[in-house]
Amino acid sequence: MIKTQITPLLLCLGASVWLGFSAPASAHDFWIAPGSYSAEIGETTDLSIMVGHPEDQNSWSISPHRVVSLRSVGPNGILDQQSLISGSDANDPMSLSFDSEGVHVLTIETTSAYSELEAEKFNDYLDEEGLTPIQIDRVSKRKISEPGTEIYSRRGKTIVNVGEPGDSDPSYVTSPLGLTLEVVPTTNPVRLQDGESLSAHIYYRGQAMPGVNVKLVSLDTNKGQVDSQKSDAEGKVSFPKPDTGDWMLHAIWSDPMEDTSRADYDTIFSSLSFSIN
Repeated sequence: MIKTQITPLLLCLGASVWLGFSAPASAHDFWIAPGSYSAEIGETTDLSIMVGHPEDQNSWSISPHRVVSLRSVGPNGILDQQSLISGSDANDPMSLSFDSEGVHVLTIETTSAYSELEAEKFNDYLDEEGLTPIQIDRVSKRKISEPGTEIYSRRGKTIVNVGEPGDSDPSYVTSPLGLTLEVVPTTNPVRLQDGESLSAHIYYRGQAMPGVNVKLVSLDTNKGQVDSQKSDAEGKVSFPKPDTGDWMLHAIWSDPMEDTSRADYDTIFSSLSFSIN
């Protein structure tokens, strides 16, 4: 895949890093990419972990020591899927099949890595993303001229519909599954009708979290990010129903580190990938 202190100062840092290295001040998203968001019982589908932007994406080189958990949640309960990692090459898609009809949610959690950006690049990044709370935090600590350092980790979810999804959503689709930072849809996106909204709640350490920057990203076109919002007082975002295709809601949150000898911030990326019919 606990701190109980929720700090509303910080919205986002981790998009400045990728695969454990410092990077230019540009966002690099992270998501689970099934070969298809719809499958039949017993059908094998590819499963990749992607980073980058839809127009410049790369497969994340999976190694067991970087993965804390890889699970599927479905009609038969929670299944540990970490054996998929050891059974495939680090740069090749994993192969997964489903033995029950219904909605399946896959989740991944990674370990933390370290990143550092020089002050100018870090501050440019904050300007680019409009991350005023982090700027205020750095100013208040007189660190505006210092490099920005963080540890960062990833959380990803995807929804795969096997056979017919049924008449209603299972509770595990629209409820938190215990990820540190989690995007939870109010309904299975495959059910959305024209004129309805794509809505989700953002949870951080088990609590609905306001002020989190959430991006709506097209995954199968060159549009990339098409919209963004900050979660409201109830931790909710709501977008107009996207066009038919593959999509992602991507969120980032960061807290100041208690032990700043490691880094200034603890940053988490989280995503929910899905298909719209």
